[in-house]
Amino acid sequence: MGRSKMGLLLACGVGMALFAGGCSEAEDEIPEPLDEASQSLALADRLAECAQDPRVVAGLVSQDICAGAGVFFHETFEGNGRTCGTCHPVANNTTLDVPFIQALDQTNPNDPLFVFRQVPELAELETSDLLDDAAILENVDGFADPTHRFVSRGVNHVLSLSTSIRADSGDGTTNPPTERTGWGGDGSSDGTLRGFLKDAITQHFPKRLAREPGVDFRLPTPEEEDVTLAFQLSLGRLNELDLASVRLFDAEAEDGRQAFMDPNRGRCNLCHHNAGANFQDTGNNRNFDTGTRTKGSPLNGGSFGGEFLADGGFGGRDLPAPNFDATGIGFPNSFGNGTFNPPPLIEAADTPPFFHNNLQINDKADPGLTDAVTFYASTPFLFSPAAQELEQRFGTPLNLVPLDANAIARFLRALNAAFNADIAKQRLDAARVLVDQFANTRADVQQKLMELARVEIDDAIEVMAPMTLYPAAAQQLDLARAEIAQGLAASSAVERRNRIVNATARVTTARAQFGQNITFVLGQGNLMY
Repeated sequence: MGRSKMGLLLACGVGMALFAGGCSEAEDEIPEPLDEASQSLALADRLAECAQDPRVVAGLVSQDICAGAGVFFHETFEGNGRTCGTCHPVANNTTLDVPFIQALDQTNPNDPLFVFRQVPELAELETSDLLDDAAILENVDGFADPTHRFVSRGVNHVLSLSTSIRADSGDGTTNPPTERTGWGGDGSSDGTLRGFLKDAITQHFPKRLAREPGVDFRLPTPEEEDVTLAFQLSLGRLNELDLASVRLFDAEAEDGRQAFMDPNRGRCNLCHHNAGANFQDTGNNRNFDTGTRTKGSPLNGGSFGGEFLADGGFGGRDLPAPNFDATGIGFPNSFGNGTFNPPPLIEAADTPPFFHNNLQINDKADPGLTDAVTFYASTPFLFSPAAQELEQRFGTPLNLVPLDANAIARFLRALNAAFNADIAKQRLDAARVLVDQFANTRADVQQKLMELARVEIDDAIEVMAPMTLYPAAAQQLDLARAEIAQGLAASSAVERRNRIVNATARVTTARAQFGQNITFVLGQGNLMY
């Protein structure tokens, strides 16, 4: 289904300024400006609610992180009904994929994610890529002519941001941002994760494509930005692994760890040091041109002067005309410099699709992690600037053989499943603390944590299943699921506690089978929803 079949509606351009907007006479009547007095109470109310939240009272979560989660998951900023959690749902690893969207469309077709189908003024807020490929429309190069000057990109998960957003100034990008956000590393107009909230509201929350602050949405207060930042930095893990000391108890996964680190086999560890997102030499996130932009992608693109507009990655904001040949056609057809920033890999198996353009290397035949790893044996990568830099550094071209690619994928699945198990245990431990302290008072919080623990267990099982990885651990996790189900159905706090303790023991037994020194420090944000 092309963009024209989604019910296109021409909207007025919003000019070159990020938040400025104008409207022609053909535009629908402008909504009344928002009531400024009512806006200032929202965060105070959230903080007051959080002061009574059992997780805060028990010392499991700080009041600011609790309030930040409230802003992230529940605040619409008086826009079109979307929240940050609309595209970053906690029960789907804070990202979107096709199965999740299809299931949501079947169960709740009026979810704000699909507001473009419900509000004529927003018919061009998304393209068919949202439903077909879990990709969203992004005006990363400025809001001038937003229905034409856009790219389609996958949704970044927001796990473990505290480990992955420090910008590396050694990558040759001009005016590098303070922090790497978005797939191009410049997703925030002010260069910070804190400022990203404004941009996300402007991009995804408007009532009209005119995007006029105070009319189509309200912008966050500085205090809301502060607590939302605190929450985001508390999600996922707060530390990096030391892969040199990690040992996997699965022989092929352990071989994959060695291949990952070996510059003559995988060369992965240089750009994804310790399976994170940072460059080995600096410990910071460095942009690269790996050739993903030249590989055929199913996603739509915008247009400029009637010509197709490709995704040029970093650095194209507010340029007057395309400046970069992103696809090798012989003339500029994109804004940017062709570089993108690496995401962390520990979370990768659980957060498909992959790359900025949700690229499937084998034409969707195998959209899993192994397929993504094999990209680095493909022609687009081997002829990319990043591959050439690696060849200069190590003296030989990369020769990633299928056996090593498969082992690396198995290794990454093992890390991801261990991460899932740890978050499941973190949530179960928190639920037990709350039962002990509050019994049946606010049992809903205990139950939700149990449900989200089960989601992580499901994810671990799903991550391991394609490669029959750790079958005994998978069996223990399945038993933990059963304990959680019985705990959710329990008629008393005592029985619920017993089931939580049993489930935790099962998860702990499973986790011990993965390996040694796979130690994650987890953030408080994992307990929020």
